[in-house]
Amino acid sequence: MLNHSQKLLMRALSACRDAEIAEEVYTEVNLAQPDRRNFQSGLGLRVNVEGRLGFMWSEGQYQDAELISLAVREANSGQRGSFSQKGLSAPSPSGPTSAANRQLEHSLTQLQAFIQGLDFLLPSLLPERKFSLSARLLQHTLKLTTRNGERWASRILHLVTLTSTQGLPVSGSLYSTSAPSDPSALLCQLAWRSAHSQEVAWPEDELLPAVFTAEAAGKLLEDFALDSLTLGSPLNLQIPKDEAWLHPTLTLSDDHQLVGGFGSVPFDGEGLTRQPVTLLKEGRLLNSLADIATAREYQTPPLGLAVRPWGQAPRPGYSNLRLAPGSQALSELCQMVDYGVLLDRLTPLPPSWNRPGYFCRRAETAFLLQKGRPVCRLPQFIVSAPYQSLLGEELLGLGYETRLCGRTLCPPLAVKRLALEEADLEPSE
Repeated sequence: MLNHSQKLLMRALSACRDAEIAEEVYTEVNLAQPDRRNFQSGLGLRVNVEGRLGFMWSEGQYQDAELISLAVREANSGQRGSFSQKGLSAPSPSGPTSAANRQLEHSLTQLQAFIQGLDFLLPSLLPERKFSLSARLLQHTLKLTTRNGERWASRILHLVTLTSTQGLPVSGSLYSTSAPSDPSALLCQLAWRSAHSQEVAWPEDELLPAVFTAEAAGKLLEDFALDSLTLGSPLNLQIPKDEAWLHPTLTLSDDHQLVGGFGSVPFDGEGLTRQPVTLLKEGRLLNSLADIATAREYQTPPLGLAVRPWGQAPRPGYSNLRLAPGSQALSELCQMVDYGVLLDRLTPLPPSWNRPGYFCRRAETAFLLQKGRPVCRLPQFIVSAPYQSLLGEELLGLGYETRLCGRTLCPPLAVKRLALEEADLEPSE
């Protein structure tokens, strides 16, 4: 017996050359009210009408016939391309709802035990500060229906944030698809940041060497990949072929198998089975991010590098980024810098601040280094520098202590020079 998606697919195929249906469900549980569940669901229909692509998203506001009609109308003026998933591995059966529910309840029990451990240890470790806690579970389920069958996957994100606003603000976060069991890493992060947040000072010079912690380096890699590694983008087309473009110590991979990584799912946003893909090797570009349509436009094989943002058609993107480590500890990188800055927590800026080819974020938490050791906090400032500079001639060294931060697994890194710009933002920003 056909389910709703299969029936909708058959109706859509009678009006177009090809079609696919993506059903997505988000379930959010706040540990402050664990019995209350917030649900959000939607259905995306993508069609190919005579070589043009159209996409429509519905969260229940359209009937099937109307949804097909709107998707076909979008395709009439849409971009040229195709998304036929030839070579798709054997379709997997639709996952039972009961299995997803059991997964959620098990994760909820584990996260509650983790929070109890934090509550027990935190007051003794940092008695001078009072922390507010935010703990959530977010389950994302995707079912993709194509002419080749159905594929489905479910993942649960554990999100824990501790924040103190007494004196200089201090916060620590944990984001993982793996259930946390040991609070020591998060507690150590909080203690370390608190110890160096007793005073604040602006450095004597505004052009200084800098060290990125693993968390800060992860933000650099995330923004760099989206800005420069999308196949066919203006910046991507400027990358020289078959020669070192960035520092020769850089080897960057897309790795969907990272335990705990946000992007650790078996297939990409178009249903293609993911494989580890080397993006950069020794500073040279090997592969770029591309969905099926983009790969065919530039006559390269699709490698399962598509993502599907909520309510949108698939586009090129990465699963998880893995940067090969270097040979130095974080402390050794700081000693190399001697007098400089240690970047720790970098947060996004309003879109108006973005510049193509530039890494641009606000340094929310950063420390002044003297004789290679952190001595105090810095006021918030803007980090703005070309990617090719930070990851090229200015790169001083890579650490070996890798850390998973959301969708990146990378070590700390040091750069020779970084310009500091005071953060003069409007209150609304």
